Parts: sequence; structure tokens; C-alpha cells
Amino acid sequence: MDVIYKKELLNSGRLSVKERVLKNFRFVISHSVFGPLLALFLITIIFTIGTNGIFLSLENITTILNLSGVLAIIALGISMPILIGSIDLSVEGIISLIAVVCGFLVKNSQTNIDIGFWVLPVAMIIGSIVGIINGLINTKLKIPSFMATLGMSYVAQGLAVILSRGATIPFLDPRFQDLANGSRFLGIPNITVIAVILCIILLMMQRRTPLGKSIYAIGGNEALAEQAGINVVRTKISVFLLAGCLYGIAAFFLCSRLNCANPTLSKGFLFPAITATIVGGTAITGGIGGALNAFIGALVVIGLNNGMVLMQINPYFQGAIMGVILIGAVAITIDREKIGIIK
Repeated sequence: MDVIYKKELLNSGRLSVKERVLKNFRFVISHSVFGPLLALFLITIIFTIGTNGIFLSLENITTILNLSGVLAIIALGISMPILIGSIDLSVEGIISLIAVVCGFLVKNSQTNIDIGFWVLPVAMIIGSIVGIINGLINTKLKIPSFMATLGMSYVAQGLAVILSRGATIPFLDPRFQDLANGSRFLGIPNITVIAVILCIILLMMQRRTPLGKSIYAIGGNEALAEQAGINVVRTKISVFLLAGCLYGIAAFFLCSRLNCANPTLSKGFLFPAITATIVGGTAITGGIGGALNAFIGALVVIGLNNGMVLMQINPYFQGAIMGVILIGAVAITIDREKIGIIK
């Protein structure tokens, strides 16, 4: 970050006053959580006024937090490959596969197997294994992450359909549903508390460990990172492993929230998760952003969707608005000097 800031200062000496102000504004917005926090504040004000205070009611805030939990965990996972300049499009397929496998391991109407809450580590292990495969395909076969993970999504989704035969697996243990839908800490939904804990863990990893520093180094400049002695291949595989592990956690709590498993329960999460990550301030070109950005971005996306529903905005306009916001967020955070094929 210091290197980037010094570079900005050096370049600012050749700019006019107006250009410096605009450049400094863009720097502050794209290199901190100020931008997403400002966006969260603005949508809160706008929707509170537009809904006559309903948006800020305790019931609605609880709803937003509950809906943000799973999306935040997925966004935390998807932000990891983006930080190194890659992308992971396998999230929906992985979550569907994990959900179906775990669905057979919890008390249900189709099998006699019930390993209880031990299904969570199973979900994390499955996600991690698929993540490792993603990383190996990307690094060893030299297939761009875009294509590698897109292919994996189709494979995982197909396996989920084959295993479940396209059917829904209802759960019979009420305690399992309470995991995601309950509120045991100051009225805050359990899933939100879990998302906050995961965010803190990832934030500490990204800022205080060699792996975290390697991630930002690769995202900033992969060639220089390799010259500096960083094991790029191992770091990339670790990143996809962590992403898969987080998808496993998300799948577990998504099943808990819906009290069932089926091969399509993850449908529709990819675009909101990427939007949350980018809107949160993580640059699509890598090297900028992090866990906190992804978490705040999830709150922004869910808050925006919730507010538009409360204001009864046409669903087609809602999609258009989200698309415009995504384009704007990319335009603000992207490093145009690094534009190229996603690694």
C-alpha cells in the first residue's frame, strides 16, 4: 500500500490541481472501505426516507442481516481469487454439490444416515478439495481461472443433479434449521455472527501472515512477486482452497436456512457475490481490497435489493440498477495499467 501511495504522490506532481483532486478522490475511494461505507450510508438515508422509516425498522434490519450472512460468506470466498487477479465462477456448482452430499448426511426423509453437526467439517473438506482441483487446473494446466472454474461449475452442478436425481432432500432435525435462522447473540442472526467471525479471521490472515502478503503481492504484480521468491503456484492453490472451504461453510448454512438440500439452491448467488466483492472495493484486476470490503459490499447489495423491494421498484429496473452499480464500481477500482486476460 505504501508503494502504491508513493507512486500516486510521484505522479500527482505532473498533474493540474483539478486532476490531482480527482485522482486523490479515486485513490481514497478505491484503496479503503470509505467508498462502500459511504454507499451503505447513502442507501440507508435514501431508503429510510423513501419507505417512511420502514427500512430502518428493527424487523427489517434483522432481515437484511439474515439475508446478508450467506452472501457475505460467499463474497469472502470469491474475493480471494479476485485479490490475486483471477476469478472463480464455480461457486454455484460447488455449493450445489456440497449441499446435496451433506443433505444425505443429515437426518432426512431419504436415508438413515445422520452425522449431525459434523456435516460442517465435511462440507468444508469437500469445498477445499474442489478448490484445490480448481487451483491445480489453473496453475498446472495453465488454463485461465475463468475457464477452469466455469468448467468445474458445470461438472459440480452435474454431479449434484445425478446424486440427488434432481429431487429436494428435506431435513427432519429442527435444531439444524435453527443454526442459521436462530439469534443467540444480542438478537443478531447466527449466520451474520458467523460471517463476522470469518471476516475477522480472513482479515487477520490477509494483513498479518506471509500468505496474505503473498496474495497482495501476486495481485499487484505476479511477475515481480515470483522474482521476489514468492511461490506463486502454491499461493494460488491455497487461495482456491480457502475459497472452496468458504463455499462449503456457505452451503452448510444455506441448507440450514432453507431446511433442505437440492441441486439448484445456489442458483442466483454468483452475480450478487461478485457484485458485493467489487462494490465493496476489491479491484477486479487484483491487489486491492480484502475481507472487510467483501463483507461491507454484501451489506450494500442486500440493503439495496431490500430497499428497492420495499419501494416496489420494478424487478427489471432492479436488475438494471445493479448492473449500472457494478460497472461503476469496476470503473472506480480497476487498475487500467493491469488490464488484460484474467489469470
